[in-house]
Amino acid sequence: MKRLYLLRHAKSSWDQPELDDFDRPLAPRGLRAAPRMGEYMRTRQYRPALALCSPALRARQTWSCVRDALDCQVTERMRPELYDAEPHALLEAVRSIDGGYDSAIVVAHNPGIQGLAAGLAGEGATIDAYPTAALAVFDIGSWADILPGEGVLLEFIRPRDLQ
Repeated sequence: MKRLYLLRHAKSSWDQPELDDFDRPLAPRGLRAAPRMGEYMRTRQYRPALALCSPALRARQTWSCVRDALDCQVTERMRPELYDAEPHALLEAVRSIDGGYDSAIVVAHNPGIQGLAAGLAGEGATIDAYPTAALAVFDIGSWADILPGEGVLLEFIRPRDLQ
């Protein structure tokens, strides 16, 4: 069994409208939510061995805050194809994970991350909204062979659930 964590980046700032979307930083709300999600993951003993992260600033900052709260060693890979990716591209990134990793986290953007989560969850599990800094936790059989509907959704947690 493999454990997959799907994390949407935390709330980004729109204070500098001249910035390119790729370069938008986290807003104060995001800078509070991301470490809380990391602390939550640590208390639940959610320990990703591999992190695949969008290189967009807000995703990198989210991952940095989460990583700093975790109590584990994580191999990190910035993956340009995760920026603004469609669900099928995110699924391909998951399928490309080396089988030697038992767990992985994908830090990316909506609507792709929500689409991937909803697709993996299949029947009986509903993910109809995926707010910033939300985390879905799945058990799956293997990275390479995962198909839509084959993930077992263990938990879906939003930052507001942690207050």
